[in-house]
Amino acid sequence: MLVRIGLSLPSRLGDSAPAGGLTQREIVEFAVLADSEPRWSHAWVADSVLSLPFYDCVVSLAACAAATSRIRLGVACLASMGLRHPLLVAQQWANLDEPPGDTPSGRPRARELAVFRMSHREKTERMTEGVRFLRAVSSGADPAVPVNFAGTYFSIDDLVLRPGFVQRPLPIWLAANPPAGAPEAVVQRVLRRVALLADGWLTFAVSPALLAARLGLLRELAAAAGRPLRPGFPVCVYLNVNLDDDAERALADAVATWRGETARAVTPDLVRAGAAVGPAGHCAQRIAALAAAGATDIVVGLLSSDPRRQLHRITEQLLPLVTER
Repeated sequence: MLVRIGLSLPSRLGDSAPAGGLTQREIVEFAVLADSEPRWSHAWVADSVLSLPFYDCVVSLAACAAATSRIRLGVACLASMGLRHPLLVAQQWANLDEPPGDTPSGRPRARELAVFRMSHREKTERMTEGVRFLRAVSSGADPAVPVNFAGTYFSIDDLVLRPGFVQRPLPIWLAANPPAGAPEAVVQRVLRRVALLADGWLTFAVSPALLAARLGLLRELAAAAGRPLRPGFPVCVYLNVNLDDDAERALADAVATWRGETARAVTPDLVRAGAAVGPAGHCAQRIAALAAAGATDIVVGLLSSDPRRQLHRITEQLLPLVTER
């Protein structure tokens, strides 16, 4: 069992973050450590404007890009895409692409939408249009050829970005993570968006059985849309990990950390179901089961009050079991 393993950089701010949150310099240090170990394949930051307290994703990735040379970088996920001007997003991501030289719902999200004076539906529509624009502006073989784009919310003619995208087209993975008990119509609507727009799929806190079932549905939806999933289509699972030879100590630390990060009621059973907690062999088995269900990539969340120690433990003990150098 071999999968690509990524690192979720702990970019959360404030009292709810482990140890009160890391500084930007410390986040870059985490990225540099992962960059130095070939078994780490990619590194990710989170994104929010008002709903949750995170460093700005573009600022964080720019700092990490300047300090790393091998590891791939991404946002999981760009939840604020519908709030950002697509041209600025394209320019920022083209710059980032230059060669090197679980969200609580409720009042915070409603406040964010109110500040931008839009409905959730409009935000989703803007996100969809923004994805189409990013693909249009990064798809041509010659970056010097002007691009024309006409959308509902944004249109532009004769656009040439400098510097242009290196990855053409820019790989866009979409997050789609309806709850396990979501109605079938909701699951189909969310996964259909992935089938129509995405180059990869990100999901979170899924059991191997649920992942396999939803991947099967995604394949059906993509085929029906005339866009069948290509071989090797990335299926990326965000997996919280707390690695410790003492399973009970790992569980207690994971529960306490998660409770500090979310408004949800976090129980030990919920952590066991949605995270890999305990000795390295146990965590490797969880990753193996997800890989057997179709995961091509795992993004590791450091679910611990001491993320630095976790990063070193996972690098030294878990990665050798699930990757090849």
